[in-house]
Amino acid sequence: MKTIEIDDELYQYIASQTLHIGESASSILRRLLTQDELNDANVPVISKRARANTERTDLVELSQVVQSDAFRLEKKSVNRFLAILAALYSFNSSRFTLAAASLHGSKRRYLATSEGALIEHGNNTKPKEINGTSYWVVTNNNTARKRYIIEAIMKNMAIEQNLIDLVTAAFMTKPEVKK
Repeated sequence: MKTIEIDDELYQYIASQTLHIGESASSILRRLLTQDELNDANVPVISKRARANTERTDLVELSQVVQSDAFRLEKKSVNRFLAILAALYSFNSSRFTLAAASLHGSKRRYLATSEGALIEHGNNTKPKEINGTSYWVVTNNNTARKRYIIEAIMKNMAIEQNLIDLVTAAFMTKPEVKK
């Protein structure tokens, strides 16, 4: 048994996912991550094929977000940034939560469940709420840093590299001019 340190926000999230009294943190995390190779009697096992089919459908929906006319015509990179983060949360909220908790700079947090938590970690953070989630994100970063945040979240969510490349390229592409 190993011991790890986690922040209070992540602990609260894990605790909120308890299905029954006495469920261990390991069981909760196994269930949330749906890792069938960690076969535990308390964890429902999802076949690799069933999980792959579900994820493939969700990933198609994610790619459709960045290929949509609304996304391609959006002039503000911050709005495209928020749209991608909302789609990632929609894809898998559990993985998003774990990825968000692990993403931070040396002095700054990029995502949090409250505006105040982001303001505590830096001046002029310009936090914005991610639509459809309980998360807020720092938006005063340049476009390259926003791209880094998207890429890091997607990697931490174990999303395929080809989709990460598609999403980050779409994010960095200048908006189309509507004729």
